[in-house]
Amino acid sequence: MAFLRTTPKSSFWILKYRDLESGRWREVSTRCRIEDPKETRRAQRMAEDASKKEAQAAPQQGAFCEWTAAYLESHFANVRSRKRYDVAWQRCLEWMRGKNIRHPSEVRYEHAADFMDWRKAKGASHNTARLELKLFSFVMQEALRREICVKNPLALAKVPRTPAKPKKELDIEDFASARAAFAPRAPWMLTVFEICAHLGCRFNEAEFGQEDVDFGQKIIWLTDSKRKEGDPRKRYAVPLPAGLEAHLRGVFSSRPRTSGRLTGDQNRVFNSVLKAACGATSHSLRVSFVTRCHRAGLSESQAMRLVNHSTRLVHAVYSKLNLDDARAAAALVPPPGLRENPAPSARSSSARRRGSPCA
Repeated sequence: MAFLRTTPKSSFWILKYRDLESGRWREVSTRCRIEDPKETRRAQRMAEDASKKEAQAAPQQGAFCEWTAAYLESHFANVRSRKRYDVAWQRCLEWMRGKNIRHPSEVRYEHAADFMDWRKAKGASHNTARLELKLFSFVMQEALRREICVKNPLALAKVPRTPAKPKKELDIEDFASARAAFAPRAPWMLTVFEICAHLGCRFNEAEFGQEDVDFGQKIIWLTDSKRKEGDPRKRYAVPLPAGLEAHLRGVFSSRPRTSGRLTGDQNRVFNSVLKAACGATSHSLRVSFVTRCHRAGLSESQAMRLVNHSTRLVHAVYSKLNLDDARAAAALVPPPGLRENPAPSARSSSARRRGSPCA
């Protein structure tokens, strides 16, 4: 139930009410002065109206607003994941508000297609809308476990994922264009570019300190942003490339770390510059690195170790070997039906068995 309260720093009544979508308590100034009886009565009516709306909005126990915010916060321990899914859940709440849906028991199977159409009309891509629908179904599954509803109709909606746009592999001209574009920008941008290009690491893994680089042993210690804390491969070492060593020495001569904390906003700025220069993103640098590894003849396990991949399935997505690479490999395969010349040692032993003189 909404109520009024005062604070020492304000001369207005403060209205504290429960947000009908998130279920969290909110506070807002009523702009009604405490010492004015007329304005005080107006503030009281505002509190009464908020209480009525709350009573009408959630007449059933187990409504989304009562438990979903706390559940999502406790389930997603990773800060980045929680932020991502909080935004996705807000889109689900926006759609439910338009449909006047407040309780899990009100969700129907046909709502899955309706949500997808609505979200695409709002400008979201198919895969983004699908991710949000999966989160909706995930929340519904939790409601089912809590016995708030008797079924999860969204679980039956099978929405296929569309293939992601292929990441571009950068060539020599692309690298030159990117370096020229980053040169006049903030110093951290060129540094992050060089690190990602030389090591194939992810964008936010390019932030590390001088203590993470052993110039004597030619080693860099990186922190895998995808692995959970406690994973023995969360922090891993890679060789320090000669082309990157000189750049890092120059960086650490003026500052202790390669950059400040790398955020999503910085990644968007970085990608905008890189895309304008050569039509690529920061992830294209990882794709290019893996492809160069395979083209240089490294085994799959060796390339996986350098980028700290866990599975061959994930690693295979990054390789962009093309027809020319296949043609070069095919040239090394001998044609069928031809007997290879025996090795010299084999010929000598054969001659001895026949009693022929050996030179």
